[in-house]
Amino acid sequence: MKLDDLLLQVSSHQGVFLCEGIRHPEQRKEVQFSHHISTILSETTLPDIGRLHDFYATFGSITFFVDELSGDEGKHLASPENWAELDAEFRGWIDHFSEEEKEDYLPDWVDTCLVIGEEPRTGNYLLMPTRGESEGRVFVFDHDGYEFVDEAEDIIAYVEYMLKPDNALLVSLASHMRFIEEGSQHQWWILELRDNRGNFATTAA
Repeated sequence: MKLDDLLLQVSSHQGVFLCEGIRHPEQRKEVQFSHHISTILSETTLPDIGRLHDFYATFGSITFFVDELSGDEGKHLASPENWAELDAEFRGWIDHFSEEEKEDYLPDWVDTCLVIGEEPRTGNYLLMPTRGESEGRVFVFDHDGYEFVDEAEDIIAYVEYMLKPDNALLVSLASHMRFIEEGSQHQWWILELRDNRGNFATTAA
């Protein structure tokens, strides 16, 4: 089922990051953000879990919190055509584990999960288990510490979370978005977010 209201919400959502200079905290900068939506390219066979059918009846892919000037991107839900590439990248982080290490560090669903997106340029990936109690949920694999963080009950709930950014989400974005523009090495740290939906978030809390 196509989700026209959600499509409108994503396409119209925009806002600004208030940033301070890294190494130069007295400097301030505002960075505009929006979300990029790609069109649906082709019919794809999808498993009947996690509201994947609803999402991909509406979107080809979504890149969240895009800064046009630097090209920085916050989160990315990928087209199914790109899942295999993301899967190979993700498994490069865990394939060297011994069986004992897998039992100690990895969830039991990891061998069959879908890799549906990423946090661009971080080595972190968005995963969806295909079996067990966590089937259909969205997890973030954080390679720093090999953590699997439960983010949302399904892919639609994940999108809705992106539209209601809170302090935790902003800290996650700030951890890798630096807004380095062409011809400059100046890096920036996000202090606050304000958007056109009335949301406010801070990394100071």
